[in-house]
Amino acid sequence: MTTSRWRQAAALGGFGLLAAVTAWWGHRAEEAPAAANQTLAAPAYSLREAVLEETGPDGKWRLRIETDTARESSPGSREIDLEGVRALYHPGSPDAWRLQARRGHLPAAGQRLLLSGNVQLHPLSSSDRAAPTIATSSLSVDLSRERATTSAPVTIQFGQHALEAKGLSADMKAGTLRLESALHGTFQQ
Repeated sequence: MTTSRWRQAAALGGFGLLAAVTAWWGHRAEEAPAAANQTLAAPAYSLREAVLEETGPDGKWRLRIETDTARESSPGSREIDLEGVRALYHPGSPDAWRLQARRGHLPAAGQRLLLSGNVQLHPLSSSDRAAPTIATSSLSVDLSRERATTSAPVTIQFGQHALEAKGLSADMKAGTLRLESALHGTFQQ
């Protein structure tokens, strides 16, 4: 064999050896970095102009929430933060209520609606202009017990009349409410 043939054979052998080492290295089990072994949480979501609806055990609409934005509180938490909340409680029924607030929060279990920031609540069934409007800074609506409560100051406006109190408990199904303390009223003709 001539020298040039030996060189070609050596070069081909070298390339073959390089290909074998590369193939072996590529198939070798490597240790995965620590971050790759962790389970990644589902990404948080954000919705604009969202409508959230829920039915009760009887299949009838229990709650309809329209909101400017709805965001998952943190990835995988299943809790929802709301901005610009407008809600109908028992829409289409005689005991329907309208709720609105700057902010809201739905915990993961979904049995409460927590409202804050210029909260207003009023029954829809009354066509009377003197129908009450309840205003407070925060309100907790227990969806399973159908009650709304707050310990914050409350103003109930009906026509030209107003009542102020600290705290309330409302039975939204029965359409009744109880003021807790520090009751003051203004009645005008």
